Amino acid sequence: MNLDIKMRRIEYGTDEYEVSIDIRNEAFRKPWGMDIRDEDLTGDRNMDMYGAYLNGKMIATVFLTEDDKDTARVKSVAILQEYRNHGLGRYMMDFIEAKARDNGYTKVNLMGRVSVEGFYHKLGYNTISNPYEYHTIPHIDMTKEL
Repeated sequence: MNLDIKMRRIEYGTDEYEVSIDIRNEAFRKPWGMDIRDEDLTGDRNMDMYGAYLNGKMIATVFLTEDDKDTARVKSVAILQEYRNHGLGRYMMDFIEAKARDNGYTKVNLMGRVSVEGFYHKLGYNTISNPYEYHTIPHIDMTKEL
């Protein structure tokens, strides 16, 4: 990766959390005419949330939560458009998988867009579902042994 990124934890309800909502909105909802702030985001308080910072500015997010005692779930892998294709996605996935391992998880699950399925395959994830619609966008479920 050719960006000098710093990963920092985001606390629910803070100004940084509000920035994370804006980033997720830009990546996940606005392009399809939706607004993430119309959704119930209270579940975020139960997640380990991280921001990727470049020169002090948050440019991406990645969250981690639990599916079961052995399995973590990666959520909200969102990168602002202008910072994509610089290796940041791989960097953040390596970071969050290390966090999952540090917390004792042996497997990671995620829900991803069909359009980025190939990216996750390159990282060792396996597709475990047929495509389905989520907020009008085709998604698949994926898993990886850590």
